[in-house]
Amino acid sequence: MNEQPSRIAAIVFAPEEAPDALVADLVERLRARRLRVTGFLQRFVDGPHEDDRDAVLHDIETGAMLPIMQDLGAESEGCRIDTAAMARAAAMLSRGLDAAPDLVIVNRFGRLESEGEGLLAEIGRAVAEERPLLICVPERYRDAWNAFAAGLDTQLPARDEAIAEWWRAVAASVSA
Repeated sequence: MNEQPSRIAAIVFAPEEAPDALVADLVERLRARRLRVTGFLQRFVDGPHEDDRDAVLHDIETGAMLPIMQDLGAESEGCRIDTAAMARAAAMLSRGLDAAPDLVIVNRFGRLESEGEGLLAEIGRAVAEERPLLICVPERYRDAWNAFAAGLDTQLPARDEAIAEWWRAVAASVSA
């Protein structure tokens, strides 16, 4: 019996790994083949304070850059994710899902998603609509991701060949 590959793939990565360039490379290859990819790539820019790096969401379809970090002050140690920006990101991703993409990319399953917020509803929608989904999951959120995904996903290392192999299997099963 030929088992169908999971349409949900999680790149589970350690703090010293950076999956963003790998995902961006996949997006470029797929868009060159005229496939429709929606979602976000994560980019980093200098923050307002020395040694700060702020995450920015890069909308794959429009190229828009959405800053998602807020300045809480130089001595702050709280979560700097801007929940209003994440609400805008959720609306953007929802519009992308409306267009029936070939692949959905979510830059992170992080703290907000692990708490039932952030882009979790849109991730759930992509899964419910059986859209291929590629998501980056930091190791520290693996347990929360596993609780959400309930074993329906394929977990990948942050390596180009693993990501490409998953996509080839999914693309073949979708077109079969």
